[in-house]
Amino acid sequence: MTSIARRVAAGAVALTVLGGGSWVLGEWQPFAYDWPDKWDPRVAKLADYVERHADYEFEHPVRSRFLPDKEFEKLVTDDEDDLTDEDRDYYEATGRLLRSLGLADGEVDLFRDQNTLNASGILAYYSPKDREMVIRTNPDDVVDGELSPALRATVVHELVHALQDQRFGLVRMRERAEDSGHDEALTALIEGHAMSIESKYTSDNFSEEEQAQYDEVMEGDDDPAVSEVPEIMSAQQFSPYVFGPTFVEALERKGDEALIDAFMKKQPKSLEQTILPSKYFTKDDPEEIEEPKGPKDSELAVWGQISQLDLFFLLVRTWDAPEALRLSDLWGNGSYAGFDVGDDDFCVVLNIRGESDEATEELREAFTEWAKLPGLRSPKVTGDEKYFRIEACDPGPKVSIELPTEVDTRQMFWRSGDISYIWRSEPDTDAECVATGVYTEFTTEELQTDERAVARYNELIADCRRD
Repeated sequence: MTSIARRVAAGAVALTVLGGGSWVLGEWQPFAYDWPDKWDPRVAKLADYVERHADYEFEHPVRSRFLPDKEFEKLVTDDEDDLTDEDRDYYEATGRLLRSLGLADGEVDLFRDQNTLNASGILAYYSPKDREMVIRTNPDDVVDGELSPALRATVVHELVHALQDQRFGLVRMRERAEDSGHDEALTALIEGHAMSIESKYTSDNFSEEEQAQYDEVMEGDDDPAVSEVPEIMSAQQFSPYVFGPTFVEALERKGDEALIDAFMKKQPKSLEQTILPSKYFTKDDPEEIEEPKGPKDSELAVWGQISQLDLFFLLVRTWDAPEALRLSDLWGNGSYAGFDVGDDDFCVVLNIRGESDEATEELREAFTEWAKLPGLRSPKVTGDEKYFRIEACDPGPKVSIELPTEVDTRQMFWRSGDISYIWRSEPDTDAECVATGVYTEFTTEELQTDERAVARYNELIADCRRD
């Protein structure tokens, strides 16, 4: 689901559910733009810091707007009255898609859910279209012209996006993406780079008190409305901020040119390559796969690519989180399509392939068990020579099912963070090998409470030594 954290110090936050739209997109305007003559004095020193740590310079200053909450939220949320008929059809079809696959239930309102995520999660954004940074500002964030620690870190993040845009042309880069998986990978790269410099800034400049204030702001408020959003939407929106930093660290460990190459001539081609950076370095690109074909007398309503993250969420309702993670690592490629059938029916078809014929067969067997889940309507799994096909139809809003949760999301997100930790603490060890071994055997709760997990971790440190 194009791929379909908690924290966003924004830049490339998806605006359309499962659709790849983002605040980092806009029309490319390289000429005749009214650039400011100088930096906002609240931003100038931060721009200097970003230049020094990104290793290239701004071509010109960037306009900055600091807006209070209500004004900012008007910019990052949409008015339902402004939706076109095509927009409404898209949101409805995508909601029915999620319900058909057991990833949402009840009356699904994805337009409302997306607005909820944007209003609660976005702290700032950089717009290439308008060539400006817009930053959410509370009354105590600016005192006598000085920005609070958290606001300074947020501005650093957005300045990185502005510099990326001047250096690489973000819009052109995204427009040239080969498919939604490629675009997702670029989002992770873009956000991971910004977060790595933001992290350097906080480490270099914050006192313990300032770090505590920053951490508190990054935790955010517990908005009850967010808990009503399907977990897959939250996970997809925040995944670039989890997978991206680990991927960028992997690039930086390879040398100075690796990061530039990833932006320019050796771009990551799938979310999988940012989740497990070794896949990027071995050029493990997505397998070719056909687009799904719909039932007889049906009309295509929505379509896209299934990522490794999507695969995990599909499987975690059938298998425990460690096994779902292991199975999702077998991802080779996937595509989905939702179809309007007859007067008011809706059905989904998925084509899925593993990274090998053996992996494809293992995934097919896993989805054969998935098809037995309660709440699914007319599920069917059929094999093909190079991939297998999954079919299911919308059970309607009256069906209630047990949905994936934030605890499930942790299984994949925490592994990514621990890969980074192991690189630093055990430099002679294959960090992906250790982290994957632990997280495909133990739940996140067991990792915090079960002594067997500690013993297994130590075993893996020895078993995964590099030659």
